[in-house]
Amino acid sequence: MNGEKIFKIFFIAILLFLGHTIFYKPPERIYKLNILEKTQKCYFIDDFQSKFNNQNWNIIDQGNNYNKELQYYKPENVTVSNGYLTITSKLENYKDHNYTSGSINTKDKFEFLYGKIIIKAKPPKGDGLLSAIWLLPSDDSNFPEVDIIEVLGEQNDEVWSGIHYLNEFIINSSFKTTKVTDTDFFIYELVWKKDEIRGYINNKLVYQNKEVVPDKKMYLIVNLAVGGVWPTDVNNDIFPKDFLIDYIMVIPETCESR
Repeated sequence: MNGEKIFKIFFIAILLFLGHTIFYKPPERIYKLNILEKTQKCYFIDDFQSKFNNQNWNIIDQGNNYNKELQYYKPENVTVSNGYLTITSKLENYKDHNYTSGSINTKDKFEFLYGKIIIKAKPPKGDGLLSAIWLLPSDDSNFPEVDIIEVLGEQNDEVWSGIHYLNEFIINSSFKTTKVTDTDFFIYELVWKKDEIRGYINNKLVYQNKEVVPDKKMYLIVNLAVGGVWPTDVNNDIFPKDFLIDYIMVIPETCESR
């Protein structure tokens, strides 16, 4: 091997090393989650680095859905691999449904009153999809419903945050939409206090409500719906589609919730 070739190889190796040093950043979640694990045992923490944790989550198996949605929630559509929770919607015939998808919740496993929720997620794009991360009361009532995010597949550069509630037996809603710059991962945060709820996207305040604040324990739900009364008509050419969750943290105001 002549000297010129050796120099070229050495030069390329230096460039690769410098590129790795400059552009590689350790995942933010690892740093944060390790600190929380060492300081507070009552926090709910899942960074999906191993198998699905059945102590944290229930996987839903049902076809009777909200809002005339078309999917069957099939447990096999919820997987954990490569450091992500993946909820997959598919075009397939299953138990009298033309679509399948996935839904999980923490009911009876982790319920809390007041605190903070931090989630890093990437909703999918595609006509007819609805990605949702939300809270429902632990007493099996349907209201109030706190939507940390709802993202329509046909408009997934727009995030809905807010609350549905009853006012003298009439369903009311308080919502705000936020435009995002792209369709990559975002950090969604809900701060739930006794006198207000606040929603953030990438540390920016996007929603605030002091008039309607839940005052009872709630549990967390993550799901990917297909069709129904809100999304547009389903485009069958988009499937399969994945809703990716990088990590979820819930920090209760008190440790009694764990």
